[in-house]
Amino acid sequence: MKYSLFLLLVAWCSVADAQSYKPAATETLAIGSALPLTDQMLVLQQRITMQPEDSDLLKLTALYLQGARQPGYDSWFHEAEYWLSKVSSDKHGSIDYLLLLADLEQQQHQFDSALTRLERVFQQQPQHLSASLMAARIYLATAQHQAAQQACARLWQQDLFLFSVCSYEVAGRRGDWQQSYTALQALYQRQQSLPIAIELWLRGILAEQAEQTGQLAEARDWLSPVLADAPTSLWLKWADLSLALGNDSQVYQQLLTKHQQLGLADSLLVRLAASEQRLNKYPVIKPELAQRITVRLARGDTDHAADIAHYFLKVAPDAQAALHWAELNYLTAKEPDDVVLLEQSKLALRHQQRNK
Repeated sequence: MKYSLFLLLVAWCSVADAQSYKPAATETLAIGSALPLTDQMLVLQQRITMQPEDSDLLKLTALYLQGARQPGYDSWFHEAEYWLSKVSSDKHGSIDYLLLLADLEQQQHQFDSALTRLERVFQQQPQHLSASLMAARIYLATAQHQAAQQACARLWQQDLFLFSVCSYEVAGRRGDWQQSYTALQALYQRQQSLPIAIELWLRGILAEQAEQTGQLAEARDWLSPVLADAPTSLWLKWADLSLALGNDSQVYQQLLTKHQQLGLADSLLVRLAASEQRLNKYPVIKPELAQRITVRLARGDTDHAADIAHYFLKVAPDAQAALHWAELNYLTAKEPDDVVLLEQSKLALRHQQRNK
């Protein structure tokens, strides 16, 4: 079974930005999402209802995970977890099962466990492409740059193009932003056409590197043409860049449309609320977001603490709270955006203390 393009997308999607669905303790899971399923998903569910087969369960899990990356479909991570739990135990050592489980675990910031699953994949296929990319992504998320480069090196004999992109991303994270960005642009320009998953992956890295070299408008330009197909992580980057450039109305219009159609997770809702506030709109999104944050605080929900830090930094200013949640976030996620969030929170607290 091959999920090559899907797993490539899984491998690079930012584990710091991706959102997991966390139900309340009293909530019961009702399978059969209100979100529109694809024809392939409907066929698989029908077949599984009639006669469950592990191959169909794995395919359906993969499709739910693929969809879960899109804005508004975050609850599909939980659906994917449900269907994967139905796979028979004799398949738990298979590469397909291990990769899907590793993805779910890294999504929940269970990085060590995810890497353990990937090691089991490498025992079977030492240079497995998707496992190598996923491992590199996890190591980058935790700022283990040498380990990330070693993961990239597994691609050397499999795919020179993917090896090069992976290595340029690691070089940038090590601080060599300008040289990596120049080289990656040249590599991109030599490509005639790319599958959409690879196009998104590459544009995401180019946007990050352009941003890190101070070219915010250029960074946003890498993302704007592909937003329709982009995962939540790239929507977050596009929104942050647009807000930094003062394009509040564009963020408001695009995210409000998405929210009205599907309902957004907290990460994007924070950006929507920030744009609503900066445009002096009548507060509709802010009260909704405040309710969600209150529930998360009451649960002691520390998953994806960056959302709460952004809320206290951008929407309901409380520098002490922002720093607390930014520090919690940094315990597990150490990508450039996590570093910036921590520094912004420290700066906000210093300003607050000086103005007392």
